[in-house]
Amino acid sequence: MDSRLIEGLRNWADGLSADRAAVELLITHESWLARPDFLNRCVAETPVEELLDPARPITTINWDEAFWALVDELPASSSMVAILRIAVSLGTGEPVDLRDALAGLDATNAAAVATAVVTAAQAETRVNVTLAPRKLPDWLRED
Repeated sequence: MDSRLIEGLRNWADGLSADRAAVELLITHESWLARPDFLNRCVAETPVEELLDPARPITTINWDEAFWALVDELPASSSMVAILRIAVSLGTGEPVDLRDALAGLDATNAAAVATAVVTAAQAETRVNVTLAPRKLPDWLRED
């Protein structure tokens, strides 16, 4: 993934906890920010001559357009769609059905979503999510 793109997105979202959470979720997931069809449709780099500080790139995501990319059904796996849905929800405030969105996520993506939720809640400390093995009640064990 392009480091200037990541830097520009982080600069844009700096100070806005929900946007920062959404941006970090997309950066962590990697897939959408590597897709030319998504980048061309939803992401815009501010021209250098329009920047207050030319050394600080700004790249924006048009969350409304990202929503319409979902509606138009850009080809994507179910986990990619879920991650983008959650990021769009963080970026726009549009509700997302978490039960539906989280259903197919693996542990890595679920942890990325959990981190995004904590970030959006304006937490300043880092949180690590650790999944413990599931323990069945005695009556369900097949010993």
